[in-house]
Order: sequence, then structure tokens, then C-alpha cells
Amino acid sequence: MSTRNQAKVSDLANGPWEKLSSRAIRVMLTRRDVSYGQLVEALATIGITESERSIEGKVHRGSFRHTFFLQVLTVSRSLYPEQWAHALQGKMEWEARAAAVLRGELSLQPWLDWMKLSKRLGEIGVYVEPEPLRVQIEDGSFSTALFLQCATVCRFAGVHLFLDQFDLNEAALAGASPA
Repeated sequence: MSTRNQAKVSDLANGPWEKLSSRAIRVMLTRRDVSYGQLVEALATIGITESERSIEGKVHRGSFRHTFFLQVLTVSRSLYPEQWAHALQGKMEWEARAAAVLRGELSLQPWLDWMKLSKRLGEIGVYVEPEPLRVQIEDGSFSTALFLQCATVCRFAGVHLFLDQFDLNEAALAGASPA
């Protein structure tokens, strides 16, 4: 497969997930009645400098790291799963918080190793080798799209606070290759 075709396959696999990432943030902001301007001010209180336009662009594209998702979650004072509290209320760097949230969710399935997680993701059209997957998760550099993909194949509790399971399943089916 050419590089051009690989990029298209990747875009098809990520498109629905980026839309869901965007929707999850918009749901948070709408529920809490937070505008982009208010979000800029709230993020500044935790040392994050963003313009209203850059935030609007990130949210619209849906292609952002999970650290940004957690920052918005925190400053908007949105509800989140109880098992995330330790990571979100700690004084760690944001990457460490993101890693702690995802590792915490994955720890509820101790039989799941990087190879098995990679294979599950492949079933929904998300192809990432086990080692790069491990590195992204452990250093907290993963996207919200990857978090949602893991949430879907591992059935994380609490994701319903942001998205409907139906929408996650629909995105998974869009990426799944026919058997």
C-alpha cells in the first residue's frame, strides 16, 4: 500500500473518533454553559495560555491530546468518573495525569497486555503496534481519540458522562474491517 493510501486509511479510521472527541468537549462546555472566551480565562488560571481562536480550532478539529481534554474537564468543573479523581486532583504534570487516568482504566482489566490492547484496537481499524502504544500511554502523549478508542474496546465505565455508547459503537463499526 502506498503512503498516500495509508494516509487515507488512517484518516478514515480517525475521522469518526476526532468528531467524537470534539463532541465530548462541546458536551462538557454546553452542560456547564462555558463559552470559549470563558474557557480561555479558566485555562489561564491553571497556567495554560491559549487564544479563543486556537481553542475553537482544536475543538472543531477534534485532534487534541488527552491532556487538553482533562484540562477543559477540570476548569469547566464538569463531572468525571470517580476513578479519575486521584489523577485530576493531584499536583502532577498534565501528561502524568492523562497517563494515570488511562492506566487506571486499563488496570481494571489486568489480563490485558499491550499486545492484546493493540489487537483489540485493530479490530476497529486502529492499527498501532504494542510498543508505540505503550510509550504513548505511559508518557501521556496520546490523543483523546485514542482514549475513546481504548474506552470502546475495553468498555471503560464513566465515558457515558461525555458520549453515548451508541456513538462509540458506531465509530468502531465504521473502522472495523468486514470479517
